[in-house]
Amino acid sequence: MGKTRKNRVRNGKVNPISLPGGNDAIEEDLGTNAKTEGPVQVILEQLQSPSVEEKLSGLQMLSTICQSQQNLIDILESDLIRVAAPLLVDTTSSALRQAAAGSFRNLSVCGVEMCEVLVEQDVLTPLLQLFKIYAEKLDWTPTFDPQFDNQLDEVSDTFLHAVNLLWNLCESTSVAVDTFNQAQLLESFMRCLNFDVFGMDIAIAVCQCLLIISEDNPSSWAVLSACGSAFGSLLTLEGGFPECLLRTLAAGIMANVPALSEPYLQQILTSLSKTLDENHRAVLGDLTSDLPLLQKEEVPELEVAEESRRMELDETDDAAARRRRKADLPTPLETKVKHVGWLLEAQRVAGETLTNLSSSDDDGNSDDYVEDSEDESINDGDTSSSGNLQMCDKLPVEILEGIKSLNIIEKLWQRAQPVPENVFLILKECERSLAKKLKTLRISALLCLQNLCNTMSTEDLGGAGAIYSVWLDLGQQVFQGDNDAHLLEASTALMRASLEHLRNCPELFEKMTESDLQLMLNGVESCSEAEIRANWLRMLGILGCLLPENLVKIIITFILETSIKETDAWAISEAMDSLMDMFSDNDWLQIVYEVNLVQKSRELERSLKAKLRQQKRDLGDRYPAVATVRTNLVRFTKYIEAGLKKYKPQTS
Repeated sequence: MGKTRKNRVRNGKVNPISLPGGNDAIEEDLGTNAKTEGPVQVILEQLQSPSVEEKLSGLQMLSTICQSQQNLIDILESDLIRVAAPLLVDTTSSALRQAAAGSFRNLSVCGVEMCEVLVEQDVLTPLLQLFKIYAEKLDWTPTFDPQFDNQLDEVSDTFLHAVNLLWNLCESTSVAVDTFNQAQLLESFMRCLNFDVFGMDIAIAVCQCLLIISEDNPSSWAVLSACGSAFGSLLTLEGGFPECLLRTLAAGIMANVPALSEPYLQQILTSLSKTLDENHRAVLGDLTSDLPLLQKEEVPELEVAEESRRMELDETDDAAARRRRKADLPTPLETKVKHVGWLLEAQRVAGETLTNLSSSDDDGNSDDYVEDSEDESINDGDTSSSGNLQMCDKLPVEILEGIKSLNIIEKLWQRAQPVPENVFLILKECERSLAKKLKTLRISALLCLQNLCNTMSTEDLGGAGAIYSVWLDLGQQVFQGDNDAHLLEASTALMRASLEHLRNCPELFEKMTESDLQLMLNGVESCSEAEIRANWLRMLGILGCLLPENLVKIIITFILETSIKETDAWAISEAMDSLMDMFSDNDWLQIVYEVNLVQKSRELERSLKAKLRQQKRDLGDRYPAVATVRTNLVRFTKYIEAGLKKYKPQTS
C-alpha cells in the first residue's frame, strides 16, 4: 500500500472570522439584495467599494454563502476570487486581511476542485506575500486576551487562517506544494513549533501543514531535519487531546523525513502507540450524552434576549464590539467537541503514518500480488497459485519488533470498530463533522491493518485463528452495518488481505454453508463500486481453494456469469485471476464440463481485450497487471481445453 493521499473530510466554521453581526447580519443583507441579484454579484460590488466596512461585509457574506452548492458554482464562474485575493495583503486594514484569510479558508474546505481553482486564480501569490510579512517580523509573537478566553489577537488569528488555507491547498494540489517550495518560507514556520509562545492552535495548524508538505517532498527535508530536536521534544508531550494531536503530527512529519525517521524510529512508534491507546468509543459515548445540550444552549431565553436589547440601546460602539466578540466565544461544550475532533484526527494520522512506515519501497503496494501474475502462467499442465502471497515478514526488523511489542495490531483493530448505533445517530444529528472524522479514522485503521496483513507473517499477526476471527467480525460488520462505500472498500480490502493468510487452513471453513456463501454472492451483486466487487471476487477465488466441490461449482459459476456482465476491466481481471487460482491444485474437469468453462473463458478473453483498449487510460499503473491476466487467461483456456479432451464426463 503506497502513500496515496486521501481526501480529508474537513469542517469549516460558518462564521470563522467572527465579524460583528455574524450570520444574522448576512441573512438580512442577503434578504435585501438577493431579490434582484444573486449573492455573488452583491459580494463583488461590496469588495470593489472604497469603503472598508463594505468590503468587510462582503467578505463575511462570502464566508457564509459557500455552504450552498449553487453559490459555489456561481463563485467558480465569476471573478470573485481574483477580486478578493489582493485583500489578503491589504495595507489599509488588518481587519480586512483577517476577514480575507478566513473567507478563503472557508472556501478551501469545500473540496479539491475549489482548491484547484483557488490556485489557478493565483491566491497563492498574495498568500505567500502575507507569510513573507510574518517571516520578516522576527519579533512577532501572538498575544492572548485573558478577558476573552485567551483568544488570539487579530494579526495572529489572520496567520492561523492563512496556515489552514495553505494546508488545504497543499493537500489538494501538488502545484501549491511546488510553489511553496520556491518561496523558501519553510524555515520561518519552525518557530511556531513552540506552542508555549505561539499557542496550541497555531502550533497544530503549522504541523498539519508541515505533515502534507513533508510527504514525498525532498525539497523540504533539509529544513525539517535541522529541527529534529524540536520535533523530538514534541514526541514526549503529555496532556489532553490537543497535546495528543500535536505529538502525533510531529511523529508523522518525522516519519516523512528519512534523516529523522531512522534515528527516532522507536520514539515515533511509541508516540503513535500512545495515541492509539485512547478509547475513542468511550470518549464519543461520553460526549454524545451532552451534545443535545449544545442545541439547547443556542436558543436564548426570552428574558435574556429582552435584557440584551435594553443594554444595546445604552452601550458605546466599543462596548458593543466587545459584547459581540464575547458572544462569539466558544462555549465549554463547543471546545470539548473541538478537542474530541482533534483526538479522532490524531488517531487517523497515527494509522496513516504507520501505513507509510510499514510500506516498503518494493512491496508496499497492495496491488503488487497482481503484478506477480507473470509467474502464474499455466505451462505444460502446471498451475501455480495466483493470489497466494508469500506470507512472510517483509518489514524491517526494527519496525516489526516495535509493532509487536507495542501491541499496535490490537490497538488498530479497536480503533477500526464502529461505535454503538445510538452514539452514531446522535453524532449524525448533532455534530456531523465528528461523524465524518470517525469514519475517516476507521478507514485509516482498516487500511493500515490491510497493509500490515500484506507485510507481516501469519504468526506475527496473531495466528490463523485470530485472523479468522477478524475475517468473521468484518463480515458481520459489512453485512449488518451501513453501506458507506469508502468504509465498505476498506473493510473488504482487509477481509481479502486476511483471507490470504488462511489459504492453508481449510479446517477453519468446514462449517461454511451455501447460505453463508450466498451472503458474499449477494454482496457482489448489490455492489455498485468496481473496487469493492473486485475484493469480493478475489475472496471468492480464495474460498474456492478451501471449500468442498459442491460450493466450488457455485463459486465458479458465479464468477463466470458475473464477469460476463462486468463492465470494469480491473474487476474482470481480478475475477479471472481468482478463477485461475482455483485450478492451482485441482483441475475440476467435471465442473469445467458442466459449466461450459472453455467457451465462457474465450468470451471473457475477447471482452477483457476490448476493455483493455477502452479503459487503458483509466487503468493507469494497473494496465500491465490486467494485460498479464488476459495473457494468462488465453493460456489457461488452452490448458483446460486440452485436459477436457482427455476427460470422460460423468453423466447422471
